[in-house]
Amino acid sequence: MGSVNGDDLTKDELLSRFLQLEQRVEEVEQENTQLRKKLQEKDEQIEELETRLRKYENPHTPPSKRRSGTDESPTSQDDEDDNVRTDGGTPGRKDGHDPEWRSTADPDEEIEVTCDCCPECGDHFDESVGVSPRLVEEIPDPQPPEITRYNRHYYQCDSCGTETVATHPDCPDEGQFGVNVIAQSALSRYDHRLPYRRIADRFEQLHGLELSGASAWHATERAARAGRCEYEQIRQEIQDADVVHIDETGIKRDGEQAWIWTFQTVQHTLYAVRESRGSDVPAEVLGEDFAGTVVCDGWAAYPAFSSNLQRCWAHILREAEDAAEKQAEGEPIYQALRQVYVALQARLESDLTVRERADLQRVARRELESLIERSVPDGPVATLLGKLEGGLDHWLTFVGEPAVSPTNNAAENALREPVVLRKVIGTLRNDRGMFVHETILSLLATWRQQGRNPYEELRRVVSSNEMISRAHAVPAVKTSE
Repeated sequence: MGSVNGDDLTKDELLSRFLQLEQRVEEVEQENTQLRKKLQEKDEQIEELETRLRKYENPHTPPSKRRSGTDESPTSQDDEDDNVRTDGGTPGRKDGHDPEWRSTADPDEEIEVTCDCCPECGDHFDESVGVSPRLVEEIPDPQPPEITRYNRHYYQCDSCGTETVATHPDCPDEGQFGVNVIAQSALSRYDHRLPYRRIADRFEQLHGLELSGASAWHATERAARAGRCEYEQIRQEIQDADVVHIDETGIKRDGEQAWIWTFQTVQHTLYAVRESRGSDVPAEVLGEDFAGTVVCDGWAAYPAFSSNLQRCWAHILREAEDAAEKQAEGEPIYQALRQVYVALQARLESDLTVRERADLQRVARRELESLIERSVPDGPVATLLGKLEGGLDHWLTFVGEPAVSPTNNAAENALREPVVLRKVIGTLRNDRGMFVHETILSLLATWRQQGRNPYEELRRVVSSNEMISRAHAVPAVKTSE
C-alpha cells in the first residue's frame, strides 16, 4: 500500500499512473524533438536569408545593385531584364531630362495609296484632297543561305616543283561557313547571350541553314582567332595609357575558381581571364614598367603592383556609411568624409592651376589625417579608419591629376556584361574557352566605346584575317625528284 496526496493507492494503481506518466514523458520528448527539428530548419532559413541579404546590402555593393524598398526577394528579379530596376526607380525618362526622338529615315521607295470610291455610299471620288504620309520601316524576309562551290585549282611549278593552290577572297581557308556566319555566331553568343544550340536553332529558323551547336562554337572560336591581333593592339594602347581603371570578379574555369579582369581607358577595354587574382596579372597585362595611374578599389594586388594609385571614393563612402549604421561613433566620421569629397568635387569644377591643385591636395590630406587620429573603440569604425590610413597616399591622386577619376565606376560598369554572361555560361570549360571569352568581349566593348558597329567590325577582322593568313602561308614544296 502507498499514499499519494493523502489517498491510499494500490500497487496496480501506482503502476498504472507510472505508465501513464512514462507515456506522457515519451510524448513530450517526441514533441521536443519535432520542435528542435523545426527550430533547426528555421535557423538554416535565417542563415540563408542573412547570406543573401549580405550579398545585396553591404558596403561593397554599389547602389545600383542594392535592394529596393519592396518586399520582393532580390533573387526573384531577372538580372538580364534591363527594364527591372533594383534601386526602387521606374523605367523611362527622368524629370528634367530632354526627350530623345528617333531620327526620320529617308524613304527608299514611295507608294501612292489611292481609293476610287466612298466606302460608305459608294460614290466615286474625283481626285484626292490631300495626302496623309506614313513612313514604315521593314526588314527583308530572311534569305536562305547561298551555297557556292569553289573549285580551287592547284598548280605545280615546272622550274622548282612548288605546288600552289589558287585562292578566292570569299572562300575561307578552313571550314565550310563564310564570314557572315562566323560574325553572326560570335555576336549571337556575346551580344545576344544565346547558348550555342540556340544560335544553331536561330540560323535554321531564319535562314534554313543547318548547323550544330558545336559548329556555332567553332565559328565563334574562328572569330576570336581572327580578332586576336586586334586584341593585342588594344592591350598595347592600354599599356601606353596615362590612366587605367582596373577591377576583377570571379568566374569558373572547368568548375574551378578563376577571375576575369578588366582594364579600361576612355577608348579601350580589355578583359583577361586568369586563374590568379594577384598582382602578377596587372604586371602581365600592363607590363611591370607601367608608368600610368591605376584607378582601383582596395584589393591588395594593386598596391603590390604599383604605387601610383587612385583608390575609389565610392567604395570608401559606402564602407563609411555602413560603419555609421553599425556603430554610433561612425556617423560624424561618415559625414566629415562625405563633406571632404563633396567639397573637393565642387572646388575642382573650376579651372585650377597646378599650384592651386597642390595646395588643395595638402589641405584635404590634413582633413583625412585629422579623421584618422580620432580615438574610437574597436569595431567597424576602427576598421574604416585603418583603411583610410592604409590608403592615405592614394585617396587624393585625382586632386593633383585632372585626368584621374575619384571613383572606379568605369571598371565596375565594364564588368557588368561579363557578370550577366556568367549566369548564362556557368563555367568556361578550358583554355580555348578562356581565349574566346576574353577576346570577343574585349573587341565588342572597345568597338562600342569608339562608336563602331560590332557586326561590321567582326566581318572586317574575319575577312582581314583570311587575307593575312594567305599572304603569310608557306606553299608546299615538292622537289622534281
